[in-house]
Amino acid sequence: MTARAIDRLRAEASRDDYASMTQLAQALYETGLVPQQVLRECYGVRFPKEIFVVVEGGLWRLRLRARFTNQPWQLAIPPARGGPATTLNSMIDTELRLLAEDPDLMPLFRVPAVAIGKEDQVVCYRLSELRAGRSTVFGLFQSSHAGSALDCGESLLKFLYSEHARAVRRLEGEQRAPSSWGAGSVDDEEVEQANESLERVRELQRQAADRQGD
Repeated sequence: MTARAIDRLRAEASRDDYASMTQLAQALYETGLVPQQVLRECYGVRFPKEIFVVVEGGLWRLRLRARFTNQPWQLAIPPARGGPATTLNSMIDTELRLLAEDPDLMPLFRVPAVAIGKEDQVVCYRLSELRAGRSTVFGLFQSSHAGSALDCGESLLKFLYSEHARAVRRLEGEQRAPSSWGAGSVDDEEVEQANESLERVRELQRQAADRQGD
């Protein structure tokens, strides 16, 4: 891939055109760049190490309480590991809507509501925050306008930890409740799975912390 060809792909790349972004990422990987460098080239900002720790853990194998977006995650998966994926997942509509409403937002994942009648939450970075060296995440309800996004934590891993810890507490509380019996009640397997997911987030936090000096 020549420098001229990459410059052309860079000029044509647009966040609202997933194919153009993956083409640029693939070309950059062909030049020998690593995921951290590829994302910086694609989006013009340095992404926190937590992004790459999560990717290396395997987005879909982690079984976290989150539905990951297409960008930036897929662009952080190098061709040697099968990325970037060419097939879009169901988050694309939310990504495109929020991008149109506020290009500074970078949606990361959707967290399912814990109660019936509540909306799922979408968690994002802000590119302006990343440029300032901050990994602050912002949350909003899935159907809400981008302008309603509020600060919800120092980092995506801290946010995920709090969400998973809350899920564990909720399930353990429901299991202990006198009314928890029969069909629909919380069983030991549910609680165990929730605790396993929480431990996965703890391990990701440890890995990210170990890389802070890199």
